[in-house]
Amino acid sequence: MQSAREWEAALVRIVSWNAQHGVPDPVGPPALERAVPGLRALEADVYALQELDRRRLRTRFVHQAAVLGEALGGEVLWARAKRVLWGSQANALIVCGEVLEFDVVELPGEGERRVAAVASIGAAGRRYTVATAHLALDPAVARRQLRMALAAVGERPKPWVLAGDLNLLPAQVARLAEAAGYDLVEGSFTVNARTRPNRRLDHVLLNGVAETDSGVEKLPCSDHLAVWADVS
Repeated sequence: MQSAREWEAALVRIVSWNAQHGVPDPVGPPALERAVPGLRALEADVYALQELDRRRLRTRFVHQAAVLGEALGGEVLWARAKRVLWGSQANALIVCGEVLEFDVVELPGEGERRVAAVASIGAAGRRYTVATAHLALDPAVARRQLRMALAAVGERPKPWVLAGDLNLLPAQVARLAEAAGYDLVEGSFTVNARTRPNRRLDHVLLNGVAETDSGVEKLPCSDHLAVWADVS
């Protein structure tokens, strides 16, 4: 577990995690609260989260992002992806800093609704644009969605950070990132975390800032490892 880090004046930490609505390891009823100590220990300025529930039977009608936001001491920016009966599943940004602007951008593609949560924030004494998305399982659709998400981020002030479960392998992401002027944070596999991670689908892309350190973290929930990156 990443311990308390040495803070630098211009350093910002981003954590991206597909929470899989808190399904624990070993598999059982959702228990997202088990992940709170690990998320808190990562001491992020922004948590970019995917697959969180609100008012769904399977998660006891809890607003999962609100629970995490309160536990982590940040402002919750909720971006509904799909509606399920009276509830929903969403992406969310939890910002431990100042929120300046926030938008939800609907991404193209048939089937399940996919969105990007895009926020301008104040952190470490400067303005950042940070976004998170959970893209389609079909790689062709996911590539189209990633292009649109990057374009949406590019309409806001630099520097830019996009983090999330992109459902694309690093080589697929890198081509699109490079074309848009982004650097892709490299690292370990992130998916199939309950047994043995075998591929990396969770990514952080940077434009206008540089990675100073990064890694992955196994939390007590989800089949995805959390990805973290320090940028400056």
